[in-house]
Amino acid sequence: MRRIRKTIYSVAVLCGVLWGCAGTYSSALASDEKPLTLKMALELSEERNLDILSAREELVRAKGKIVEADAEGLPTFNAGASYTRREAGKEDILEEDVYSAGVTLTQPLYKGGQIRAGKRQASYGLLQAENFYKETREQIALDVYNRFYAVLLEKENVATAEDALAFAEKYLEEVKKKRVLGLATGLEITRAEKQLAENRSALIRATNNLKTAHLDLFELLNLAPDASYMIQGKIAYVPIDGGDPALSLAKALELRPELLRAKNLVKEREQSVEIAKSGLRPSVSVSGSYRYDDPNQTGYDKKDTWLARLNVDIPIIDSGATHGRVVQQTALLEQAKRGVEKKEEAIRTEVQSVYLDLDTAAQVLKEAKVNLDLAKETLRLAEVGYREGVGIQLDVLNARASLTQAMQEHSAALRNYAYTIVRLKKAEGNLVDEPVLSSIEE
Repeated sequence: MRRIRKTIYSVAVLCGVLWGCAGTYSSALASDEKPLTLKMALELSEERNLDILSAREELVRAKGKIVEADAEGLPTFNAGASYTRREAGKEDILEEDVYSAGVTLTQPLYKGGQIRAGKRQASYGLLQAENFYKETREQIALDVYNRFYAVLLEKENVATAEDALAFAEKYLEEVKKKRVLGLATGLEITRAEKQLAENRSALIRATNNLKTAHLDLFELLNLAPDASYMIQGKIAYVPIDGGDPALSLAKALELRPELLRAKNLVKEREQSVEIAKSGLRPSVSVSGSYRYDDPNQTGYDKKDTWLARLNVDIPIIDSGATHGRVVQQTALLEQAKRGVEKKEEAIRTEVQSVYLDLDTAAQVLKEAKVNLDLAKETLRLAEVGYREGVGIQLDVLNARASLTQAMQEHSAALRNYAYTIVRLKKAEGNLVDEPVLSSIEE
């Protein structure tokens, strides 16, 4: 009779522990918190991220270089004036005011190819700045995905830790009741208390990890650490058809901004070589000037002077300075060409590596899903066995712990799989233009 009573009581306790854990340690969200979705986070990064803002200013500077280069071929207009006050003194020098003024207009006609090369160099510099701007945006977008996913994962870990703590509290309460009735030992109470303490520590760690994840995301978005935003969404499974590495590589070689920047650097340095060589060539310009002089100073009645001039400069000897500049710029050009080759090889390796990582992530996620299903089934069988008297309560508790671990591992695997898909988009060079917003369930 005592054994039957103990069995019935144990089943009741088990049901209460497994299904009665409604209380949590979740912190209530402030009513003034604004929602922050993945799409909104990406938009905020475009508006507020310091690296993107800096790259945007570099783009403005490059446009200024275009204006400067265009001005090299335009005429220049200069004006000047002078005034001198001569005081009377010894040797019969009379007191007088002496003044003059003049203007000069100069139009360069040919500067050894420097003007044309300078304009081309500035245009390639602008393309470099545009590609650097896109490269920065691509990298920041990748970071946004990474840190946003981290917040969502840590939120799930906190929820799991809260459930575990609630379970431990309920379990300890029921064990103490059983102890009063003589159905539990002191060792069982000690074990329950130890489990409760461990779960409290786990919740503290999970909560701190969530806070850190928020801080990392807010830092990237240039938001205050205490910004009132509620991260929304849940990582979703986005199946892919396996992809095509050859197609991805072709896209990458066409779109990757860092490769385009390296190629434009080659073109820019080609023009630097031409600018250096211009020092070996003649330059031609025309100029016209007008000057007015005080007739009292010149001693002539005529006050106006007009002058037109054709200027031709032919370099003869410069002690090898120009040749040295040509050698330097040629060496930099060859370095830039090697840089293109290095970038192409790095991109090939990255695309191949991402595909390997994607295959691994898909397999890990598949196995994690299998383990999760097995853990659920194990818990179900443990519950049935305990209810029928062929199992023990410890089997149920262990099965529940295994299920919790399997859920955490599945969430982590899903996060890694989703992020690897994002990395593939980044490797192809079109993450900004084709965001992977389907990875999040709103």
